[in-house]
Amino acid sequence: MPRPHAPAAAPANRARSTRRRFLTACFALGIVAGGAACNPTFNWREFRSPDGFTVVLPGRPQTVSREIKLPDATVQMSMTSTGVGATLFAVGAASLPAGLSAEPSARQRTIRHLRDALVRNVNGNITQSSAATLSVPVSDSRKVLAAEAIEAAGRDPGGRAVQLVARLFIVDDRFFQVVALGADGEISPDALDTFFASFRLI
Repeated sequence: MPRPHAPAAAPANRARSTRRRFLTACFALGIVAGGAACNPTFNWREFRSPDGFTVVLPGRPQTVSREIKLPDATVQMSMTSTGVGATLFAVGAASLPAGLSAEPSARQRTIRHLRDALVRNVNGNITQSSAATLSVPVSDSRKVLAAEAIEAAGRDPGGRAVQLVARLFIVDDRFFQVVALGADGEISPDALDTFFASFRLI
């Protein structure tokens, strides 16, 4: 006799699997998406991180840490993420060696490395790239030393079109990676604006 709830379990399992792949691949400097577009509804809530930032995320986030390799150093990165279905939002944060953050060419190598790996791992191409802006709190001595905003179009392993939007920042000796990922057309411009505009230093 067929199990009555088996069809409903599959999407939930796919969503959990996608989140696991997302975290693993983010730490490998890339991300993989899955699932069909479903126009999700986001229940935004503020998250304040001990890594020195605040952001709104659509649900209860999880934070994990792992060592990652950059062109000029190996660093410990924390990744805070959450999502609805296969639509995912994440913020990565890491401390950079003083020599790396002080050298303009090393900063650019770091930004390029992370940016290109994100795009490569969705088999994508950058469709838009520009300077990103990030406000520093009043009376705060920190400086934004490098910043880039990108949008990319790619495909998941199942061949479905995906949209990747990211902001990458180096602030003094800290690196921040702010990422949204979903099936093509799944994340509305308003949702993207809400997410990225909420990211602030504290």
